[in-house]
Amino acid sequence: MNKIILTFIAVFILISCSVKTVKDYYVLSYMPDPDGLQRFKVTGLPVDAKVQVQNFDMNRIYDRNSIVVRESLHKLSFDEKNNWALRPDRALPELLVYHINSANIFKECKSDYISTTPDYYITGTINNIEIYSNDNNIFAHVNVSLELRDGTRTILVAHKIDAKRDIKKYDITFFVKTAGEILKEGAQEFLVKTVDYFKSQNQ
Repeated sequence: MNKIILTFIAVFILISCSVKTVKDYYVLSYMPDPDGLQRFKVTGLPVDAKVQVQNFDMNRIYDRNSIVVRESLHKLSFDEKNNWALRPDRALPELLVYHINSANIFKECKSDYISTTPDYYITGTINNIEIYSNDNNIFAHVNVSLELRDGTRTILVAHKIDAKRDIKKYDITFFVKTAGEILKEGAQEFLVKTVDYFKSQNQ
């Protein structure tokens, strides 16, 4: 009888441990809108320059693999079951490189230069990227700063993405998709500002 009980307990522990270790992984992603890319079919593009999109700085609260769940201004938690497969500070620069190259804004845009020095740099800071969930609200919150800098690191163009978007229910997949949409819209606005800056320099 004792052996049966011990066996049952051992099986229960194994099942419990296996359930706890199951994790889901998510990647920030978006595809630039074709209509948005048409905005860059203008004289003067691509800019005859090389630009490097560097890895972003990240608020220490969000500097982790677990997706952050905020319940109030003073309370948050980390969803250990739902994690970033590629952390946002690395995913967002790759998205920007693809967006810039799809729009043909610069002659060359990469996330890394080994043998040459870029003419410009795009840097940024992820201040907030979280699912806000309490009894009254559930929404995606994204707050990101973007800058275009010259070779001396002087800021030429700055743009702030700060949006909260209702996602109706606690759904991590929909949260990540919504965060991607917010970033797509903000990146488009930043790139429009960037193009306007170069146009003004040529007038």
